[in-house]
Amino acid sequence: MSPRGYRLLYLSGYGWGNLGRRKVRLAWELARKSEVSGVLYVEPPTATSLIDLVRGRFGPDHLPPTRRAHLNALLGRPRRADGKVQVLTGSDKIVPLTRFETIRRWRALQRINRALYASQIRAALRKLGPGPIILWLTYPLQAWALDTFRGRALCCYDWTDDWTAFDVLPVADREELERLNRRVLQEADLVFAVSESLFQRARTANPNTYRAPNATDLTVVGRAAEPGPVAPELRHLPRPIVGYVGQIADKIDYDLLASLVDARPGWSFVFVGNVWDNHRHQVAALSERPNVHFLGPRDFERLPAYLRGFDVCILPHRVTPLTRSMDPIKLYDYLATGKPIVSTPVAGVERFADVVYVADGAEAFATALEAALQENPELRRRRLAYARENTWTRRGEEIWTVICSRLKERAYA
Repeated sequence: MSPRGYRLLYLSGYGWGNLGRRKVRLAWELARKSEVSGVLYVEPPTATSLIDLVRGRFGPDHLPPTRRAHLNALLGRPRRADGKVQVLTGSDKIVPLTRFETIRRWRALQRINRALYASQIRAALRKLGPGPIILWLTYPLQAWALDTFRGRALCCYDWTDDWTAFDVLPVADREELERLNRRVLQEADLVFAVSESLFQRARTANPNTYRAPNATDLTVVGRAAEPGPVAPELRHLPRPIVGYVGQIADKIDYDLLASLVDARPGWSFVFVGNVWDNHRHQVAALSERPNVHFLGPRDFERLPAYLRGFDVCILPHRVTPLTRSMDPIKLYDYLATGKPIVSTPVAGVERFADVVYVADGAEAFATALEAALQENPELRRRRLAYARENTWTRRGEEIWTVICSRLKERAYA
């Protein structure tokens, strides 16, 4: 008999909305389970304080820059997002009435704000009705929730990145981030590791560790493998079009890209995705080339029109501790298009080595692009088969099966 009536408290590092991103998608998939009575998806808290609200000062945030949106966050008002999913933004900087970080770092004030923030989450959970809580963590800085929500049925940690390997960290002390990550690994009842590297590391800290790779959505991204319209920005570009979809962030090898676009001036290189602030100077330098086109972010539902226009999909990531720990979602989305894929030798591509061109260095990458443009059509069929084996629906089922098994072991059936 399956466990029933669970409330899922899902602490995320992303705002709700893009069902192509892992954190949003897994929350959505788990909410579809009949045993789950509701999901409280907790977005990153806003940095807005009461005085900011009065003065209309809204800094960079995932919220709309309106008083209503920020007032709802300060008051801890959840909103219905999709089916059984309620979304809460909340605020962990309600007091003092200032933006001065020196004051905000006072430990006493941090404890007050954390208590107020936790009370917002508890109030939103009560609106989901009764039932045991499954706590879902996605980030080391959420370790505070282990102490705050002790009356839980289960705690799951979805480990997706080597957080200490990013160029920009959310804390001043890299060792503190590692310590928090180790604590979450050890105290979680279940750990879901996105890559083989993280899986091997996690199971030394917690034997209840499982591989949970990324996946794709065939109902959306899969449309790129079918005839249809091409995005207007791509229709008149010189071919071939070499395309990238994803965050323009720390993982990208900008020197590699510069060499490629200079070596193939007659080709078009297209990038669809949000540019991180700390890499705007590299993007600006690349954009000076006439064959480079940074189009900015696009809604998930619109991606097929862009992917459909690519001749080759690329994954030009640096080979670093960060990329050796990852499992890129874009790789699965690329597979769902059937298009040729060229990647640097980062983690994840080895699982699909028979259908992905792997190249190390600019010259090898350019050669691989040439080969991809003349490949055997049979590779397209095999890529689509891999995509069918790695859908978000299937991944959600696999994760929920593990959760149900663990709940039964703990006599929550």
